[in-house]
This record gives sequence, structure tokens and C-alpha cells, in this order.
Amino acid sequence: MRDLSRPATSTVEQSPAGAAEAAPDGPAAPQACITARWEDQLPQLIRRLGLPTDGVVQVGAHVGQEVPALTRCGFRRLVMMEPNADHIAALRRQLHLHHRSAGRPEPRQGLPAHEVVLAAAGRERGQLVLHVTEYDQQSSLLVPLLPMAVIRQDTIAVLPVREVQAGCNVLVVDAQGAELEVLAGTDLTRLQLAVIEGSTWARYSGGATLDSIAGYMRAQGWRQVAAWAHVRPHVVDVAWLAPAHQLAAAPG
Repeated sequence: MRDLSRPATSTVEQSPAGAAEAAPDGPAAPQACITARWEDQLPQLIRRLGLPTDGVVQVGAHVGQEVPALTRCGFRRLVMMEPNADHIAALRRQLHLHHRSAGRPEPRQGLPAHEVVLAAAGRERGQLVLHVTEYDQQSSLLVPLLPMAVIRQDTIAVLPVREVQAGCNVLVVDAQGAELEVLAGTDLTRLQLAVIEGSTWARYSGGATLDSIAGYMRAQGWRQVAAWAHVRPHVVDVAWLAPAHQLAAAPG
């Protein structure tokens, strides 16, 4: 469920120190962020923080356009959650083209290197309605606000991330307003880094915002370490570091 209103490449360079402390005391201010694609920036951020690349859960994997970047990060295991069945074949092709041939070490615990989950991520297991928009990368479990238009509604499976996150230490979330529901169904204590898309205002009925996402993550002890704005600057991807790893990542 990608919102592709972003540049093809990073448009502004940022020093490692700037990336590490982007808006540390408040929600990510779009005007204070560089304009960049998170997938272009993630490999460098992971290296700088000294994090392992055991595995990643991507919520809203769409057609797998970020699989090459996740492979470059070095992840052994990719768990791709996508609720729109129309995209699953393309997603599997991307995994076959890029990750299968990359020669990464096998995941620990005998887990598969690739797992495609045809479901939305939510608080609990069940079924909900996916509101598919004309621009389908903006499809959501929540009702889109104007000017977005719904072209169909699909009943889909919903699974909490905690049921599929085994072997993964990184989470990427693009849930089009349902980010807090995704986080409520995630065992954050088993993760080290999370990259979460948010907006300065709700684009969906009852949807999360950058402020509400930041409030949730800070309440769990997580710290913002980077933020990358889309071309539409009210949309920002924010990277969060787990409390158990903040001391090791601190400069000095």
C-alpha cells in the first residue's frame, strides 16, 4: 500500500550526525527533514547504528519495489505483508529476481528466507474491509478522506505482526493511516529498528498522524534517529531505535 509521491533519488545530503538526531525532542517536522526515499537511506543507517540484518517485516509491501533495497541492506529473511491479492504475483517475482539470487546466509532458527503474507497487519487476527483507491498505493483499512476515491472494497485477512515477525529485527510500516493498529499488534520488544510512514494530518477517517505515532513510540521508550520527507512534505518516513540499543548507538 505504497504512496509513491517521493523522488526517485535522494535530493538532499545529510550528515550521519544530522540523520541520527533528526527532531529528537518532538515529532518529525517535515521542513526539518531531508527529501529522500527511506529505502535509499536505510542501508547506511543500519551500518552506522551497527545493527544486525537478521530479517525485516515490511507491512504494505505492494509489488515488492523495495525488495532490491532490502536485499542491499543484507537482510537474511524478508517477511512481506500485503493485503491486495492483485500484487502478490509481482511481489513474488521481485523476491525471486533479487533476494533469492543474492547469496545471503540462511536465516537462523531454520526459518524461510522469504515469506509472503496475504493479509493486512492489525491489532488482532480477523477480517476487515480494504478500501481500494483509484491510486491503489493509497488503499487502506480506513476510509480515505477526499479527494481520494474508493473504487472497490475487499474483505481481507488481518494478522498481527507478532505472529509473523520471528527471525526479524527490523520493521517497515506503510499502513496508510492504520499505523497505530499495526504497532499494537507488534511485539516491539523483539525489534531493534522501525521505519514508519506518517502524515502531519490524518488522510483517512480516524487515521494516525506523525504526532500520534511519535507519542506511541516514545511511550515505549523508542527514540527517533532519522526522518525522510516525501515530495509532498507532509508525509514523512521516520526511523525509530529500540531502547535496548540506544546506548550502544550513542556517539562518543
